[in-house]
Amino acid sequence: MKPQALLKALGWPGLAGLAALLLALVASFAGKRWDAQAAALQAEARALRSKASPAALAPTVPVSVQQWQAALPSPRDRQQRLADLLELGIRLDLNGARTEHRLSTSEGLERLRVTMPLTGNYAQLRRFIGAALAHDPALSLDAIKLRRVSPVSSDVDAELQWSLHGRAAP
Repeated sequence: MKPQALLKALGWPGLAGLAALLLALVASFAGKRWDAQAAALQAEARALRSKASPAALAPTVPVSVQQWQAALPSPRDRQQRLADLLELGIRLDLNGARTEHRLSTSEGLERLRVTMPLTGNYAQLRRFIGAALAHDPALSLDAIKLRRVSPVSSDVDAELQWSLHGRAAP
């Protein structure tokens, strides 16, 4: 049978059905491949979990407020911690105009709020944030604002708001 005769015999409903059948066949093969990929990823995740240290998987032991507070850095470490944060930004080639700091204390705790306007690309900012949080366990990123400098630029203007937590001076 010629293609024109087949087309005329099937009509548009027949063609739509044939197209749906072909799509279902393609989806079936793709689904099998996706299932195999998901199984491989699950096996990899199980292998990584088995290699992880038992301490990392163990539930955290509750500590008292006094123990937690005693584990925080002392006030004499504040300037060095701030210098480390600023130096890390410089080493990652992030341009910053000015940094603002504000210290507050309450109930035996101190909090140094640091506002850092920076300019760099997304990868630099991600590396900086990850490295800073890994370097200082008593540091928190409270807010981040991103604004693209121009539509064609890879750089963004970022404003990061950090908190350096520590024990207050007795």
